Amino acid sequence: MSNEQITQETVPVEQATTETAQPTTPVATPAAQPTSSWKDSISEDFRNDPSIEKFTEIDALAKSYINATKMIGQDKIVIPTKNSSQEAWDEAYAKLGRPESADKYALDVKSEVVNLDEGAIKSFTENAHQLGLNNKQAQGILEFYKNNMEGTAQQSKIDTETAQAQAEQQLRQEWGRDFDGKVKQAGALAKANINPEVLDMQLQDGTRIGDHPEIIKGFAKIAGMMSEDKILGTESENVDTSKDIESEISALSNDKNGPYWNRNHPDHDKVVQQVYTLREMLNAK
Repeated sequence: MSNEQITQETVPVEQATTETAQPTTPVATPAAQPTSSWKDSISEDFRNDPSIEKFTEIDALAKSYINATKMIGQDKIVIPTKNSSQEAWDEAYAKLGRPESADKYALDVKSEVVNLDEGAIKSFTENAHQLGLNNKQAQGILEFYKNNMEGTAQQSKIDTETAQAQAEQQLRQEWGRDFDGKVKQAGALAKANINPEVLDMQLQDGTRIGDHPEIIKGFAKIAGMMSEDKILGTESENVDTSKDIESEISALSNDKNGPYWNRNHPDHDKVVQQVYTLREMLNAK
């Protein structure tokens, strides 16, 4: 075998190939672009003006311009400071709608629940004028207090009616069938001898003095004692029936020389009151 043949039959040895790593080229990051603003389109002189700098959006600037345009030709009000003169304050109050004087206010003071005192209203308008209030402001404050007063009055009425109902229930349970007669006699005696303003005074729970069960029972007891001849007053004879009461009234009022007709008599007022009380008792029977 020749060398040439040996060479051709010999299996060639595979040559290992080594790939050379290629260096990585870094990707360049694009530079940040400056944010554009609508202010960039105007002159730098205007852009840096304080009145422009506060606007971040052009719509806000447009709105401000429109509002400013609407104000052209309208009255301007200079807001006074704590160091301003009274004349400056008066000028501002006048432009804000304060009337020329306190009596120029046109206030609605009507109420179906409470009576507003004219003197109090006059004092209120004077104070309102001094404080610079216009008519709308003064009316608003007046409505606030009027509503409070009406609410208080309505609640007081409810409390009074509740107290009256409770007093009536208590006395009806105690007196039974005698309730109407006793209440009528007690009322007549109280009316004849007590100032109505005193009877209308209210206790803390809303009860009128005249409606309090103990007051009514007291007057009823006195009226009963008078009817039973236990007490009646100075120079009065015993009375027991309607006929006796009429006789007593006649005796006191027909004595032309007695104290009833003699204003200078020391017992004049006492006897006049006595006759009045007897007449009230007669009407209550």
